[in-house]
Amino acid sequence: MMPANKQQHVKVIAECTEELEACPDDLYALSLRGSSWNELKQYENAIADFDKVLCWAPDRVDALNNRGRAYSGQGHHNLAIADFTKAIGLASKQNDLQHIYFNRGRSQRLKGNHEESIEDFNEAIRRDPQYAKAIRMRGLAWNDLEQFRKAISDFDLSIRIDPKSAASYHGRACAWVRLGKLRKGIADFTRAILVDPNDPENAATHANRGRVWRRKGRYCKALSDYERALEIDDCSAQRLVDLADFLATCPKGRFRDGSRSLQLITEACEIMDHISAEHLDCLASAHAARGNFSSAISFQKKALAIAPEDDDRINMRRYIESYEAGQLCVDERPRWLERWA
Repeated sequence: MMPANKQQHVKVIAECTEELEACPDDLYALSLRGSSWNELKQYENAIADFDKVLCWAPDRVDALNNRGRAYSGQGHHNLAIADFTKAIGLASKQNDLQHIYFNRGRSQRLKGNHEESIEDFNEAIRRDPQYAKAIRMRGLAWNDLEQFRKAISDFDLSIRIDPKSAASYHGRACAWVRLGKLRKGIADFTRAILVDPNDPENAATHANRGRVWRRKGRYCKALSDYERALEIDDCSAQRLVDLADFLATCPKGRFRDGSRSLQLITEACEIMDHISAEHLDCLASAHAARGNFSSAISFQKKALAIAPEDDDRINMRRYIESYEAGQLCVDERPRWLERWA
């Protein structure tokens, strides 16, 4: 069954389409339909509607902002930033620009312009100090810049304003983990899940918490989280890879399952447009876990040939040597400090 909010947008699109058949230059109907296309992530249709609005009314700030959102949804961040910047220029005397600054900051961050994104989030927050979403996004930008204490401060503030923000708990958890505070990270991942246990976004949260349990050597808990992540999002290649890698490389033999690992990583490769060195590396590990070292060597050499990082290539050469000697390559057991972090 279609979610209620999705049903509403489908209804709006149908009604606006009927209205536009009678009056093709109804800018209100075009804008309303374009906004619903945006909410349904039908970005090409949204852009087509806002193009028509802007053809007749080039200075419509709302249309520029919404078309920018659609461009951003498509990953065309330069076009999005251009629309947001023009909208800000046209509406410079308005008092409710914080949402446009937020949208531009988000596109700047997705483009990798983290300092510029923080400037936009700062302006959005200056205009609305209770703008929890902008504070949270600034925290994510601080995480990107590895300024984890500043990130935690922003997530703390965002949570005080909006205690039901699972995304803020998740962002703070990631910052704690990067600081080596694994127990605090686990606690925040758990809080994020408990905000809404049925939220589909919990797939990523379970997977991230699983990685931390894995670092601490709590393999039963890690496996439970990886399984739950895949249960929530069973069409995700990344969730398949996460579990496949764990089943192939867990240092405790009772958790290794080479056959299932190979099944999962093969399924992941079948639904991906691009096979990376990481995926080939996982294929090699799965074959090795099944005792098929000749196939493991073959896939590991393919991974080595396209590995982008020097550190990855060093490790992959070591894996090949191990497979040639008939030895598995498994995770290192956690150090004492990690177990208690």
